[in-house]
Amino acid sequence: MKKLISHPVIIFIFKLIVSVSLILGLVFYIDFRSLLLSFEQANIPFLLLGFLLVGANTGIHFLRWKYVLRIVEPSISNADAFNSLLIGFAAGFFTPGQIGEIAGRIAAHPTLRKSHIVGITIIDKLYLLALTLITGVSSIVLFVYLFMDAYWHPAYGIMTIILIPLILFLFLYPEFSKAIFTVIPEKFRRNKLFPVIEIFETSFHNRHGRMLFLFSTLLYTVIFVQFYVFAKAFHSVDFFDSVICSSSVHFIKAVILPISIGDLGVRESASVFFFSKIGFPAAAAFNASICMFFANLVIPSVSGSLLVLKLKIKQ
Repeated sequence: MKKLISHPVIIFIFKLIVSVSLILGLVFYIDFRSLLLSFEQANIPFLLLGFLLVGANTGIHFLRWKYVLRIVEPSISNADAFNSLLIGFAAGFFTPGQIGEIAGRIAAHPTLRKSHIVGITIIDKLYLLALTLITGVSSIVLFVYLFMDAYWHPAYGIMTIILIPLILFLFLYPEFSKAIFTVIPEKFRRNKLFPVIEIFETSFHNRHGRMLFLFSTLLYTVIFVQFYVFAKAFHSVDFFDSVICSSSVHFIKAVILPISIGDLGVRESASVFFFSKIGFPAAAAFNASICMFFANLVIPSVSGSLLVLKLKIKQ
């Protein structure tokens, strides 16, 4: 029974059911006619601009991935780095927490050590997590202060003031954290899993951390601008309010367990909640979120899937 529940097909079906249920629940809550009317009245130039920003989003993802790849393989080509990025997108789309992305990247680089690919992927994800925490926590605290003052408490501000500088220090000065490796027993170092974290101890330095943090900051900037553009396509919204809401949505989506496909439904529910609090129509928030889903998840994943088919045909 336990094996049946943990089977990939069963997990996929469960996540599909959750995604469909959340989306249908929102559609009935908002009213399907309101959603259609919102799309009919959408500002087409803003919609096109939002989808054009997929190029900037994917481009920064590529620069980040190529940068960490060259830590373990300096001679990696742009084509190989880009191919593995898209294959990783495709492999991670249907898996919990996009864990399949690691397998996709490993498959795209058969000549590199698997442990190195896993190690740099973990580093890659940790820096995205750092930006998620910094932008998400500060935005939610600010959101509560501005729009839900009945729930405000000074402790939230104090927590933010302590947490953000700590995260910044640890990720801008990663070599400081390497002191922990000195206490790792020799027995563990001989374990076959140790090379996964050994890459951080031996090859990852402060300059790498700062560059990766810069790339991650640029990526999140594009994401928040893109969400604003999509939201603007459906209804007028202040840029500052949009950034607070979209970064809060991104944080909630990241901390909730991966219970749906590509966080479909979770993202839309959070978008409706946060944007509605600033007086933004629920239908417009839902549509903007759906556009983000197709732009940043479906399009790259489909491109990666086509690339996988192309490589199989060549082989």
